[in-house]
Amino acid sequence: MPMKRTAILLSVLLALPFTAHADETSRKAKAQEIVNLLHMDRLMKQMMDGITQQTKAMTAQMAGGTISPAQQAKLDAFQKKVFTLIDAQMGWKAMEPTYIDLYAKTFTEAELDGMVNFYKSPAGISMVDKLPGLTTQAQQLIGQKMVSLQPQLKQLTEDFQKDIASTTPATTKQP
Repeated sequence: MPMKRTAILLSVLLALPFTAHADETSRKAKAQEIVNLLHMDRLMKQMMDGITQQTKAMTAQMAGGTISPAQQAKLDAFQKKVFTLIDAQMGWKAMEPTYIDLYAKTFTEAELDGMVNFYKSPAGISMVDKLPGLTTQAQQLIGQKMVSLQPQLKQLTEDFQKDIASTTPATTKQP
């Protein structure tokens, strides 16, 4: 009898890694489905396009005023290298496995099931469809608020600089 119990226990212990692997595989498959339902590839592309536009504006500003055609060609080549590097490291193809692992490790199988069900529902589909526009609107509102705060922030900064200057000890001159 003890031999039979040992065999059963050994069988159960040997099966545990397969069960854990199956659970992980199942969670990863559900995480992949959520990533697909959320259209993360489109969201990442939208984010990368924003980074591209910001980088172009920043490099154009760094270049100063008017630039020659030769300088523009160099700037274009530089930007292409930057965008290629960013895409290789942060584009969807590079980040997709990371997102899937993150979702699979963060959420239980039951939570993943609930998310899949929600994002397949009419409300979930509507949310995914409207979220990019909603995010854009929210960013615009935040930008407007920041513009309206500029004078107050400037005044606070000036007041702070004066306050700090008044408490800075005078330096003595060395002979």
